Amino acid sequence: MLTKSKNPSKSALTAFFAVLLVLFLAPSCFAELAGMGDASTSEQKSESGLKALIGLGGGNTMIADDGALFMSLRIGLDLKPLVAVGAWASTSIDDVRNYSAPIKQMINYKSFGAFVELFPLRFSEMSISVPIQVGGGVVNIMEADDEAFAPEDYFFTADMAAHFNYRLTKMLEISIGGGYRMFAGIEENYLDNMDFCTPFGELRFTVRE
Repeated sequence: MLTKSKNPSKSALTAFFAVLLVLFLAPSCFAELAGMGDASTSEQKSESGLKALIGLGGGNTMIADDGALFMSLRIGLDLKPLVAVGAWASTSIDDVRNYSAPIKQMINYKSFGAFVELFPLRFSEMSISVPIQVGGGVVNIMEADDEAFAPEDYFFTADMAAHFNYRLTKMLEISIGGGYRMFAGIEENYLDNMDFCTPFGELRFTVRE
């Protein structure tokens, strides 16, 4: 039995328009895919780039068996997502009595150095970090007849801590933690290293790019 054949010109015209549609849409699809790849690459580059940071913190410590407060400043670079490096400076806010001296003495200290902060754990806005600091400083003494503090001894210092960090905003981060601070080289004015070696707690605010 003979069947009625389809119109060949109509089939050819349909195929022609289908091929034309594919050729028209293909470049835009490939361009979109390429753009997605470029965006992902640029995002990875920006995420892995150097970011500046500045932090201000303070906490409690022990000097010569007496409690004292300290304040610290940090400036550095954030090497996301694992490590930050930079410089720090710290000073004791309280003047502490040196009870080991035969005459009345008040003491404080200032120090500065370099730090590296490791971030072994990150959870979105939260992270756990391990800041490590090394540096040196000076012990200042003021006796009863003195009008101002004067440097009397110099030391090396190092400390390690564990901090819990929370990103309050895109740039502002708050941290709370504590650790142990060690000193070496203190031997004047009836003081030694163990008068300064102490655990400490710290509250810190950091602005990151």
